[in-house]
Amino acid sequence: MHDMHLKQKSIEGAGKAMNKHLKKAAAIIFAVSSLALAGCSQTGERDSASGNLNTSKNTKEELSYQGSVVDEDTLEKISGLETMVDAYYYFDVSDEDLRNGLYAGLIAALDDPYAKYYTAEEFVKMQEDNSGEYAGIGVTVRQDLDTGYPIAISITEGSPAENVDILPGDYVVKINDYEIQPADDLDYLVTMIRGEEGTDVTLELYRPDDLKYHSVTITRQIVENRTVSSFMIDDEIGYVRITQFVGNTGTLFEEAVEELEAQGMQGMIIDVRDNPGGMLNVVVDICDYLLPEGMIVYQEDKEGNVLSSYESTAEESFDKPIVVLTNEESASASEILTASLKEYEIATVVGENTFGKGIVQSVIPLADGSAVKLTTAKYFTPLGNDIHGIGVAPDVEISLPDDYTTDDFQGEKDAQYQKGIEVIKEMMHGKAE
Repeated sequence: MHDMHLKQKSIEGAGKAMNKHLKKAAAIIFAVSSLALAGCSQTGERDSASGNLNTSKNTKEELSYQGSVVDEDTLEKISGLETMVDAYYYFDVSDEDLRNGLYAGLIAALDDPYAKYYTAEEFVKMQEDNSGEYAGIGVTVRQDLDTGYPIAISITEGSPAENVDILPGDYVVKINDYEIQPADDLDYLVTMIRGEEGTDVTLELYRPDDLKYHSVTITRQIVENRTVSSFMIDDEIGYVRITQFVGNTGTLFEEAVEELEAQGMQGMIIDVRDNPGGMLNVVVDICDYLLPEGMIVYQEDKEGNVLSSYESTAEESFDKPIVVLTNEESASASEILTASLKEYEIATVVGENTFGKGIVQSVIPLADGSAVKLTTAKYFTPLGNDIHGIGVAPDVEISLPDDYTTDDFQGEKDAQYQKGIEVIKEMMHGKAE
């Protein structure tokens, strides 16, 4: 933007400047209106319960702006604000940043923590999240909505983060020299943590376990997001942990099950504790692999209309006992898997009530390479249950002891893991008399 010194301008000159900025603001707002309605893709949706948007009827005529937000008074106010920024704001700011701020502000006004506007660069990064491979440190995070701090949920096996002092439950409070703010978007913060392979990022962490701050410097590497790990317990129980549902998860899960069956698995524990969710098509494929023929999940819009439904085929199903381990951080796609296995009565759920995210986000690519993520529907379980804000209740409720630490995961103090083994043995062999 050009420097403006209003004290040197005449009233006439200021009026001309206002007219110029009014026209520019009108162009910017028209771009918002057009982009928000154009470029929708039936294959572009992402997130834990993303729905397909029917764009087959979208014509150029139907894409004309018909909203009520962008009126003449709004354009005039935006123009005045831009003039003030031009005149008085001390630091430089680009027109592109201001435009992106307008677009992002429109979505932020929804007051929906899951809605977001992505610039073209951010959209590319978001797609990397779902690909199963990226340049970063190998930590899965969720965001504390009160403080804005990312919370480490799990550490990817073989990633750079395994070699430094960062643990699940740590809060990331600073990235390099940037102090995280409550209003920060999680995708933006993840982009800051990621970067070019071979470069360093320094994180300041707050650890609730010891009430201390820890600083770590990590060299970014190409990380294959190994979202599935597995092993045998007592030569008969297969254990499979799923940390997230991304592009490679379905294939990794099926490979793990086949390998465990080759080793003599007679029952399976599926651990989705601390799993924040992921892609709908991936969890649907896993459910189809495990379930008999029937409904997996369906979605309704705000009018109660069924937008889409997903069913299991009769081609494959798992015929051995299953236990699903859950906790309060098991969310979204994890809850679809948990609810469907529970409601078909082929699995016993052990642990804690799940998070309760039963709303659908659709990511809609826009014509200029950017994208917008909106909450577009709710999803419902096979029996028609709405779990949003409620979660999925365990069949066997058990919490971790007060002295549990992350070092005790899958150990003697991991009461949920130990109870899961006990329950699966009862399912396989019956209760001991």
